[in-house]
Amino acid sequence: MNNVPHNPNQTTAVFRRAADCDVEEWSDSIRGSVQWWTLFSADRTPTSGLTVGVAEIPVGAPAPLRGHWHSLAEVYYILSGSGYVWIAGDKTSVVGGDAVFIPGDVEHFAVNTGTDPLRLLYFFPTDSFTDVKYEFPTK
Repeated sequence: MNNVPHNPNQTTAVFRRAADCDVEEWSDSIRGSVQWWTLFSADRTPTSGLTVGVAEIPVGAPAPLRGHWHSLAEVYYILSGSGYVWIAGDKTSVVGGDAVFIPGDVEHFAVNTGTDPLRLLYFFPTDSFTDVKYEFPTK
């Protein structure tokens, strides 16, 4: 990651492509299987106020045993594919065009149940992805 000067008074648009971002990934039974590309984050881009990226859950990826949580609220906007979002024990089916608001400190995860990758846009109300402290159950 590069250190980009943070400008809270920014007046210039910033353009990014997922293909230009580093691929980040989890792939285990605790965190599940997901790749993501952070588009806007103050530690990587000259932006502030929001952290936004694209995540992809592959076809056939098993559901994690449990979810994760963080103190910050999060929004998922489903770009394509189908699956479900598990939030605090409740499963809700999602398809492209659906949006989900997830309150802070609520356990959650997404699962792909379709024949195409489940792709979603994620948003956090914070300057930097490094502000998001993921927590996982110990049992």
